[in-house]
Amino acid sequence: MGRENEFLMRLAGSGKTIFTTEEAISYWGSPHNAKIALHRLIRKGWLASLEKGKYMIIPLEAGPERKWTEDTYIVASSLAEPAAIAYWSAVRHWNWTEQIPRIVYVQTTQRKKTPRKEIFGVEYEFVRVKTEKFYGNVKEWRNGKFILITSREKTLIDCADDVERAGGPEELVKAVKSAASEISWPRLSEYVAQFPNKAVQKRLGYLFEKLVQNLPSEASGILGSWQKNLSAGVVPLQPSRSKTGKISRRWRVRINAALA
Repeated sequence: MGRENEFLMRLAGSGKTIFTTEEAISYWGSPHNAKIALHRLIRKGWLASLEKGKYMIIPLEAGPERKWTEDTYIVASSLAEPAAIAYWSAVRHWNWTEQIPRIVYVQTTQRKKTPRKEIFGVEYEFVRVKTEKFYGNVKEWRNGKFILITSREKTLIDCADDVERAGGPEELVKAVKSAASEISWPRLSEYVAQFPNKAVQKRLGYLFEKLVQNLPSEASGILGSWQKNLSAGVVPLQPSRSKTGKISRRWRVRINAALA
């Protein structure tokens, strides 16, 4: 047990709670030795396997039952590279909803063999996006470690792009109402111009004008410039629903979902 203790202490001393097989091999000297040691530590309750090649240290605080889980955002961020907490999870992080999403949404450019998985009773979904959609992230500290999370402005854009992963139109409505006074409008406009799916401009423009009575003064000019430069075609407010409902000709949005 001496070398096993030293191994765990060395990882903990470097601030590691989650590590890879390669890091274990570096310590144990060979894949064979590392495999045996990791299997033994898992059996004793000192490690847990997150996925192939990724392990989590179970700390002493877990007690004799060895029941423990790391912060869900830290776990999520360790399972993809790059990774940013996004969509409804980011909406919750920015306190734009009282709902607690049952899934932790992670945006990444990496292809995951299993995009949705359950770890210690928590469901994670890894949403692969093209590189041109992966931007606008900020660092946030969680339990002494930093993670990436989509900024307020990028969260709105992602949710308008993927309304289902935003929690549906009801949650997108809450986010728009709450965000209007918290976001940087110039940054939002910059990010919207950069985003490849121009439907987000239509949906956000419509929702901001429809839902927020007292928009900041700079917002009016920005929304006006958006409205003058809309792409052709009408987009549904909620893509997964039937393509029926009134059309906002000003914003070229089909209102096929109720706005609570």
